Amino acid sequence: MHISLTIVLTTILILFIATYIVIYIVLTRRIYDREQYVVDIFLEKIAKIPAVIEVMRPYVVDEHLAFDLITRLHSEGIIHEYNSIPMLLEHNARINDQYAFLMRLSMAIPELQRDSYFIYIRDYVISYDRMMRKWLPAYNIVIKNWNQFIRIKNWSIIGYILPGRSKVEI
Repeated sequence: MHISLTIVLTTILILFIATYIVIYIVLTRRIYDREQYVVDIFLEKIAKIPAVIEVMRPYVVDEHLAFDLITRLHSEGIIHEYNSIPMLLEHNARINDQYAFLMRLSMAIPELQRDSYFIYIRDYVISYDRMMRKWLPAYNIVIKNWNQFIRIKNWSIIGYILPGRSKVEI
C-alpha cells in the first residue's frame, strides 16, 4: 500500500488546524475567565464608592469640590464595557487617584476616622483593590502563553490566515 503525498500533507494540515482550534479555544477561554474575574472585582470595588461618599458627605464642607470627579469616574466605570484589562487599569488608576484624595481629606477629619461604617467601607475598597492586583500576575501569565501561541502560529503561512492577534501584557 502506497500512501500518496497528498493524503499525508492533507492529514498534517488537518491536524495542524485541529490543534490550533483546540489551543485557541482553551487559551481564549482562560483569558476571558481571568479578564472577567478582574472586571468583576473592579466593579465590586467601585460599587462601594457611593457609600464612601455618603458617609463622608456630612463631614465635608464643599462636597462638590470633593466628590464631583470621583462621582463622574464612578459613573463612567459602572456603565463602561471593558474589553481590555489595560483600559480597565487606566480607569482604575484615575479612580485610585481620586480615592486617595478622599482618604487624605478624611485624615483631616478626626470624627470621620472614628466612624466605624467609614472604616469598614474604606477597608472594603482597599481589600478589593489588593485582590484585583493579586489576580493581575495570573492574567499576565495567560497573556504570555497566548502571545507565545500566536508567535508559533505565525511561523507558517497557514498561521497567518487563521485568526488570533497578540495581546498587550501588563
